[in-house]
Amino acid sequence: MTNPSFRAAISVTALAALAACGGAGVPVSTPAPLPDTSRLSIAEIQSVQRQIAPAYNAVGITPKQQVPTSGGSSYLGYVTGDLTVPGRRTDVAGLMQMGVNFGTDRIGGTAGNFVTSDGAPIDGVLTLSNGRLDGGVNRSQVTIRSDVDGTLYTGAGETVRVDGVMTNGGFKGSTGKFIGAPMYGDITVRNGGTTQNGTFGLTGILARE
Repeated sequence: MTNPSFRAAISVTALAALAACGGAGVPVSTPAPLPDTSRLSIAEIQSVQRQIAPAYNAVGITPKQQVPTSGGSSYLGYVTGDLTVPGRRTDVAGLMQMGVNFGTDRIGGTAGNFVTSDGAPIDGVLTLSNGRLDGGVNRSQVTIRSDVDGTLYTGAGETVRVDGVMTNGGFKGSTGKFIGAPMYGDITVRNGGTTQNGTFGLTGILARE
């Protein structure tokens, strides 16, 4: 079970919204956008980070033989990173959820509730699709791989199309208690008739629910 204080930090509405995007251990195919009532502020997301990060950083990578081979688990946590176009970098934070089916080696999830470092909300959801657990990349651990796609909408009227991947996600702690989910790729930012191409880099840190 996740630390009760961690669950409280996310809040009941945000937890319900994230859980609704994917059941326990069931990969997400068509997640619903996070409702406005569930939005957490940058300070509240940082509170979630403080609940998870110390325990995540204190444990080692889960050995391959300790990763479950049946059943499923749901993971909840936070995501941080940036969206970058020429001449401008926007630091963001948000919430993330992931469902893992250990029996079929499939994963799915969403990242949303994005907020800039200045506190401005960014609407939209990123979806993990075609996700899988890959035991062939590394002899000693299981790698989590997935496509990462979606469209985000800023308060400045920009539409941000995200096209990326997660190629080196993985488990940490006893029997995969935590997940590290580094994601990266390309973005296309449109504002009226103007288009800019750029990149994104995000890292999700999640704990088993």
